[in-house]
Amino acid sequence: MAEVARVEGVPPTMGQSPFAIMRGNQFERALFRDDAQRMREALVDAGVLPVGPAPFRDLRIRKSGGPLRKLDVALRETTTLLHQIAEAGGSGDGDLPALLASATISIPGGIMLPEAVLVLDVLVIRYDQRLPTLVVGEVKTFPDRGGHTDGGQLATARAQAGVYVHGLQLTLADLGLADRIAVSTTGFLVFSRPGYNLPSVRAGEDLRYQARRAERGFARLRAAAATMPRVEEGITVGNAIERVLAADCAYDEACVSFCDRAASCHARALERGDPAALGGDVARFLNGIDLHRAVALLSGGVPSNAAEADLVRRVRETRELGGLT
Repeated sequence: MAEVARVEGVPPTMGQSPFAIMRGNQFERALFRDDAQRMREALVDAGVLPVGPAPFRDLRIRKSGGPLRKLDVALRETTTLLHQIAEAGGSGDGDLPALLASATISIPGGIMLPEAVLVLDVLVIRYDQRLPTLVVGEVKTFPDRGGHTDGGQLATARAQAGVYVHGLQLTLADLGLADRIAVSTTGFLVFSRPGYNLPSVRAGEDLRYQARRAERGFARLRAAAATMPRVEEGITVGNAIERVLAADCAYDEACVSFCDRAASCHARALERGDPAALGGDVARFLNGIDLHRAVALLSGGVPSNAAEADLVRRVRETRELGGLT
């Protein structure tokens, strides 16, 4: 969708402000600076990592502050590392990492479009279990206010971590390693301390529900992917973008928080009189009547059906309650 947005002349932001993106990058770079010292200390304090040596491996690409050239390299190194962890078993190996930045996995089966790649913010590998165990962490710059942390921000972070849990389960099964490496359904979140760019680790996050939710979502994506034209049928990136641009779209106010095309879709929704352009409450109030017709009715137009008559009545009653007539 970011590529489609670029064609439309909209800078892709994934629903985030440039300031938020910059602050997030700075926060993550600080966590992994000096061989991830700050991150390791916070994880040990929270009980996510055991006390003792915790070798760190940085799989971030260069534009994210890491040493690797491309995402493909991170993907290959992550896959190789998973095989090495499986070979080492629960006893581990002194050369294997206990902490990974940007572990990169490819989801099998064409689940996600156009790419099936997930980059995990931080991954802990515990070797003190029967099987080597992967523990997912999600890094956000959200301020951790203890019992008063924003519920929506917590839900967002947990949902993303749940996607990573299920993604790892799929990847290990695809690599034939599911019986040699375990994926913990208890993860951790790394937030910032209020007023400081220091990490606050929320350990013991139960991600079972979020992982099951991700499984259902992946199933829906798999079904959608099955209906898409294959590359061998002559579909290229260029004409795939053209098809997306030509397809109908239904704007929703929630689009602003995640879709790069929100601005252009909002403009089209206003042009065609879609009430959703003014928010869900307006769309529910108008009950299927478009904005152009609603303006005409409010300007004295004669209702042509029961729905329009009901709208005129409700508007009149609202005005009377507000003392406007």
